[in-house]
Amino acid sequence: MQAIFNESFEKDLSADFFKSSSVGLAVFDEQLRYQMVNPYLAATHGPSAEAHFGRHVRDILGEIALQVEPAIEQVLATQQPVFNVQVLGPLPGRLHGGRWTDNFFPLSDLNGAVKGVGAVVIELPKHACFQLPHPKGVIGGGVIRSWKEIAEYVGTCVKTLQRWEHAYGFPVRRLSHNKGAVVFALTREVDDWINRRSQIIRGHGHITLAEVPSFTSKK
Repeated sequence: MQAIFNESFEKDLSADFFKSSSVGLAVFDEQLRYQMVNPYLAATHGPSAEAHFGRHVRDILGEIALQVEPAIEQVLATQQPVFNVQVLGPLPGRLHGGRWTDNFFPLSDLNGAVKGVGAVVIELPKHACFQLPHPKGVIGGGVIRSWKEIAEYVGTCVKTLQRWEHAYGFPVRRLSHNKGAVVFALTREVDDWINRRSQIIRGHGHITLAEVPSFTSKK
């Protein structure tokens, strides 16, 4: 079973996505053991990415694991994502405590059965206050879920957004290549993309300034 699990996720997860240097990423199995972790999150925790493999979440996070275990178990039980889990406290071996916003997603094997949980972890600045969920799918930590809610945040339609992704690199993220995989975006990446595209000369390619609303025009 362990070999099948690993093979499935190695095929499904995007290597480029998992090597992201801007957010923490992890995969847990049904026993809440780490199966994958990206270098960014490993550096936050202390142990290397390789040292995470097969270890229970409590072995890595210590007491603050009690704040995330219920969310992981809920995803496994309901097969639905859990967003905006606020985590606060010290990590083993880390002198000072930290604050994080965690988001958890179900991950399926090749037969479509949920066999693990993916995590997107965003560390908050030391003096940041925890945020309540924002409207239109924007959740604490600046994560927007689903094509519809990303389009609403930007102020365009889903088809245009998907065209921007393929033609102009609009920053949409996925946890796997499976059809119907969870799609989400980070608000800071979306805002940066909008600001960059707004500098392009009107009429260049298939995109114009009219198609790229300014940050201030968002609803």
